[in-house]
Amino acid sequence: MQRSYLSLRFLAVISVMLIALSGCISSGATPDDFVVADLFATPGKSLATIALSATPEPSVTLPNVPTSTPAPTLPLPSVMPLQTLPIVTFGPLATRTPRGGLPGTPIASGPVNCPSAPPMPFTPVWQNVAQAQAMMRCPVGGMTQFNGVWQTFEHGIMFWRESDKSIFVLSNIKIQQGQPTDGWWRVNDTWQEGEPESDPGLEAPGGLRQPIRGFGKVWRENGFIREAVGWATSEEIGAAIAWQQFEGGFMITGPNNAPVYVMVPNDAPPYSSGVHLGGMP
Repeated sequence: MQRSYLSLRFLAVISVMLIALSGCISSGATPDDFVVADLFATPGKSLATIALSATPEPSVTLPNVPTSTPAPTLPLPSVMPLQTLPIVTFGPLATRTPRGGLPGTPIASGPVNCPSAPPMPFTPVWQNVAQAQAMMRCPVGGMTQFNGVWQTFEHGIMFWRESDKSIFVLSNIKIQQGQPTDGWWRVNDTWQEGEPESDPGLEAPGGLRQPIRGFGKVWRENGFIREAVGWATSEEIGAAIAWQQFEGGFMITGPNNAPVYVMVPNDAPPYSSGVHLGGMP
């Protein structure tokens, strides 16, 4: 009897469980539904958010517009060195500086009346050469002398004045061609001991020579001077040069007071260029 009671009781428990299970099934719940609900209900968990990049706007393409072609690059022209030209105008027209006047004043015509004639050795040239007297006018002050160096060339001379290291270059090439005047220039002597005295690459023709030291530097660095005087015909010699100032310029002498040069400057002292009448005995 007791065993029958236990059996009935077990069956009753089973029935209750089956009824509960059937109720859950009838409500439509599934194990998966519970899992999803648990994902959203559990704190700290969330779905990942994917950020989409913006779609770039298409570039505007102009139809039928030709692409610009860059201009071709042209080679730069070669720069030609400028030729050094003398600062002097050659020709028969001379200029003078009248008393109290400025360089460039035309020579006055007519006789020259001066208080006195210039001293020797300039007196004969001033008195006997009309053009020299007209160019020089009256002497100013007394004669001075300075030590220097003298050298003759094919078409002129150079002399160096020791007092201010000036080199005077006198060309005779145009006078040799029949013109009444020729040009001269004064340049500073910049040669120093230790510099090359000459250029071994230059070979003078037979009987001629290349100038050296200060004369040589001026001669090599100035093409117009080389053309104006040519090659040297003698060695350098020391000389005492006589100098006489005039209203229109100055006169100088070579070694031993000869020859005499009548020189008209184009500018004021210390002078840079001018014209002369050639060497006069």
